[in-house]
Amino acid sequence: MSEFFGWQRILLITGIGLFFYGIRPSSQLHRTPMNELKRKQKIICIATVAVICLTAFWAMTISDWWSDKGPDYHFQYEAMTDAVLDGHLYLDLPVSQELAAMENPYDSGRRAEDNVPFYWDHAFYKGHYYMYFGVVPVFLLFLPFRLIGIELYSYQATQIFVILIICGLFAVFYEISRRMCPKIPLGAFLFVSAACSWISVWYAVKYPALYCTANSSGVCMAVWGFYFCYRAFVVDEKQKEILPHAVLGALFSALTFGCRPTVGLFCLSLLPLLFSYFKKCARLSDFGKVFGAFCIPFVVTAVLLMLYNYARFENPFEFGQSYQLTTVDQHAYRENKFKLNDCLNGLLFHFFGYETISGSFPFIHHDGCFIQFPILFIGLRSIGLRGHKEKGELMVKGLSGMIWLSVAVISFYHVMWAPIVYRRYALDFNFLLCFLVMFGVCGLYWQSGNDAKLSFWLALLGTYTFVICFLLFFVDYDYSIATHQPEILEKIRSLFQFP
Repeated sequence: MSEFFGWQRILLITGIGLFFYGIRPSSQLHRTPMNELKRKQKIICIATVAVICLTAFWAMTISDWWSDKGPDYHFQYEAMTDAVLDGHLYLDLPVSQELAAMENPYDSGRRAEDNVPFYWDHAFYKGHYYMYFGVVPVFLLFLPFRLIGIELYSYQATQIFVILIICGLFAVFYEISRRMCPKIPLGAFLFVSAACSWISVWYAVKYPALYCTANSSGVCMAVWGFYFCYRAFVVDEKQKEILPHAVLGALFSALTFGCRPTVGLFCLSLLPLLFSYFKKCARLSDFGKVFGAFCIPFVVTAVLLMLYNYARFENPFEFGQSYQLTTVDQHAYRENKFKLNDCLNGLLFHFFGYETISGSFPFIHHDGCFIQFPILFIGLRSIGLRGHKEKGELMVKGLSGMIWLSVAVISFYHVMWAPIVYRRYALDFNFLLCFLVMFGVCGLYWQSGNDAKLSFWLALLGTYTFVICFLLFFVDYDYSIATHQPEILEKIRSLFQFP
């Protein structure tokens, strides 16, 4: 009996009880509008963001495989930093004679058959190894840290990007709600923002090194790009605020292409924001000035990235994906053609892929987004929103549809250009689905007859999301801690599952 009711389990049960007491329907969380926050409620907001950030930060330090103790191929950003400091763009890695002598070094079957030594998942071109991941994180984080004498690892860079993503999503929902539904209850704001944060970063928290460094850096730039563009083109009224926010939004958005080009496709969703600003401009010259400044970061970033690509692969549009040394001959994917059935199957996999529930902890698997996180269905409410008030339309016309299109285009790209569609690719568009949830929640409150009751149900949906993300952390997939550190899984299982 004592093993069933140890102090850890008693503490857990007590904490769960206090949590649900705190979010009960009569709680002030559900009765305090966001536009009437006092000092106490503002402290709760800051504490909530801090707890989520610290939890994510700590969780990314647990796994040995996805930390500074991981395999050699995880350290490509670090190697690229060394290369830049040494004055060249190739990675300073030795090339085996066997690999150099191969007629087609991208043939994975022949490499395995001939037992050819090579560096896994690097780009290889004309006798040199290259990093095919976006180079922007090197200049934003790795080089500055190195210049002050700190060796930054990939998983640590992911920690920084994830924290910025979380803060950015709270900021985005704050601006959306301030514009569309300023009286949204504090509870709804906190739980929806927190749920959207976890949906957007959970995979990176579980697998922080290398791959998710690229994903999280791109998402970070995209979230803050959207935030500043939404501020500039929808919220701000004064020209002196619009111009700097528009430039910042463009800069962050443009940098997504240098972090994770796939995420950069989210920029389609910025077009309705620009058009909205164009319609409300009193003078064409005001729009021309802002639009010109908005285009400059995109043009400069595009030119620099094309020069970077040409210097490495003699092709301004080649980021290195065609030259990967991985499970299949990615080189052949340059001739890939659009296949509608594959794209539709990819969408179904991303959104509604499903595996049966297990009878043992953690019970679930990596399913499609909408199966895993039902709160995302609220995003459907964003379709057709048309709220108005004196100063203009509350929902930017076409924005919801363009975000949905961005999600579809990103998913199509994955299916067309990736030999295997991994679950981590959903990181590239989950944040967009979360933007739709934010708009959908505001739409629900336009028609709500009981704001506190709706806030309570949103809190329950948010709590369900937290639980799912917690369980996902222990799913045995992609070299997780369930694979490499089963003792941790066993400790957690003994706490949550009775024999």
